[in-house]
Amino acid sequence: MRKILVLVLFILFLILAWFSWCWYKETVVCCPEPVPEISYGPLIFDCDTGEIITNDLWPEKKQEILTGVGKGKKLLLVGPYFTSETEQDGISRAEMVKLLFTELSREDIITDSRFAGDCEEAKSNMLHELKYKWVTRNDDIIEHLDRTFVFYKYDSDKEVVNESVLAYFDELTSFLKTSGDNILIVGHTDSDGPALYNEDLGLKRANEYKAHLISLGVDESKITVESKGETEPLRPNDTPENKQMNRRVAIHITE
Repeated sequence: MRKILVLVLFILFLILAWFSWCWYKETVVCCPEPVPEISYGPLIFDCDTGEIITNDLWPEKKQEILTGVGKGKKLLLVGPYFTSETEQDGISRAEMVKLLFTELSREDIITDSRFAGDCEEAKSNMLHELKYKWVTRNDDIIEHLDRTFVFYKYDSDKEVVNESVLAYFDELTSFLKTSGDNILIVGHTDSDGPALYNEDLGLKRANEYKAHLISLGVDESKITVESKGETEPLRPNDTPENKQMNRRVAIHITE
């Protein structure tokens, strides 16, 4: 009888030891958590070589970009440059992406660059921080990624009125009505005339476009205006062509 009791206790000990080992293995020495696989968007850049890497999502994304084409529009591609790089690295990346759009003529694509932080960290962001936008570019209006210049042929405070400028402000109105973004309108002038006169002239130009947007239904609280007068020229004020570049209103998109 005593031997049977010892055997039963031994079996119970083995069972307890088994369950203890299983608990210890699962809670203390179990395999490390599997590292989740990182998934990237349709396009990234190799951080060592700068080469483009696309996946099976790219054709759909490319088609989505192409559907934005409109009359008088050009595709602006803004390539990222990262820590320890230069603006030219960003432009080089944009130029490589430009080659992917064989459906468009080379003249219909414009390239630029922007700083985008650390290359590896930015891979998880859409298109690895490559930005794109269909923009208007002509003698009267030059649209960038986050700002637009409207130029004045003459020394006037009246808004420039033509098809492309009016179309741009219609698009801007739709954007401001559907986004949480605001705008800053800044008036600029050439250096002709006294500085105080030019400061006032720049403000009149900014207010003209503010009034235009309000008439289209944009909430006044979304629009801030100011004037830089003659203090921030894009070009030296030494030729009629350069002076025209300095006579402008700049519309900046702000969050």
